[in-house]
Amino acid sequence: MNKYIHLLITTVAILLFFTTTAMMAAPKESYYKYPKDLFIGGFMIVSSAPDAKLDQNHAKFELKFEDYLLNTGEPLPTIELSCNGVIKRFQLDSTLTHTIEVSPGKYQFMLVRTGDFEEIITDSITILPGHLTKAQVYFTSSFDLYPIRDTGPVSFKPVIYFYSPKDLSVNVELTPNGTFTYTYPAYENGWKGTVKADGGITVNNRHYPYLFWEGITNSVNSLVDYNQGFVVSKENVTAFLEEKLTEMGLNDQERTDFITFWGPRMVGSEKNHVQFIFNEEYDDIATLSITPKPEHLFRLYMLWTPLPESTTLHPTPQKLSTIKRDGFSVVEWGGSELTYNETVASHD
Repeated sequence: MNKYIHLLITTVAILLFFTTTAMMAAPKESYYKYPKDLFIGGFMIVSSAPDAKLDQNHAKFELKFEDYLLNTGEPLPTIELSCNGVIKRFQLDSTLTHTIEVSPGKYQFMLVRTGDFEEIITDSITILPGHLTKAQVYFTSSFDLYPIRDTGPVSFKPVIYFYSPKDLSVNVELTPNGTFTYTYPAYENGWKGTVKADGGITVNNRHYPYLFWEGITNSVNSLVDYNQGFVVSKENVTAFLEEKLTEMGLNDQERTDFITFWGPRMVGSEKNHVQFIFNEEYDDIATLSITPKPEHLFRLYMLWTPLPESTTLHPTPQKLSTIKRDGFSVVEWGGSELTYNETVASHD
């Protein structure tokens, strides 16, 4: 028996060796032939070649989105595209293609689509004069991307906006009560950059509309109180968020970013418990230190719990905090999806 096992192991090892060797020796064209199988990260350059229709002062990106979108029976999604910090929104049509005209240079993309899908963030991509660069875009379900959810709730998309009447050098340090799963730009013992008077922040000579982080947070479950907050039905999600975020003082950009991220997730549940935590309470999620100290810091975190249809809750509506914005001001928002805990509810 041991002889046969040894033979089997040897055969598998030989097959793996030749398979790996063949893949390494394969021309680049074979990589592009199977993008869905070999793709990592959601964004892949398929080709970049001169285009006779473009002169040396112009170039183009052509983004082709996943073809299975046409077969879902769902409305085609809205895409939010940030190109070097400039944000545009568009709805895909049946071509599933979006073209961007640019000047030659280096570009970095961030793409978000409606529905429960993860953001795509690219490395810096160079496009040459007179070239058409084609890329394929594949979005990944949030639930597929976070199999480690059972080890702790995910702090989804905490983003930090900066506002200053003049350009201002800052140092930002953030310590999550748990572990980072992603930061953008990269968190390297903090973020050091310049808040721009015309909006956003520059880090390492690159402009960002906000700082971004996500992580597994250990303490979130202990913060929910089913006696406080709001119960929101599926059909009222958008109106509820618009009303409450406006009451808190979020501006158009912050409110739109919040709703387009959380709204599509929340309408997947017939009813939801929503509780907001603010400012010092946010320290239980992550501590934030900014030098120089902002004149106003507003931190908002949403605890969202999809409720079983049979659940009856009557929470006391929360008194909401509001933003102050004069001088150097910072706004942060994030949130977590929690699992309803009937034991906790019965003791509240």
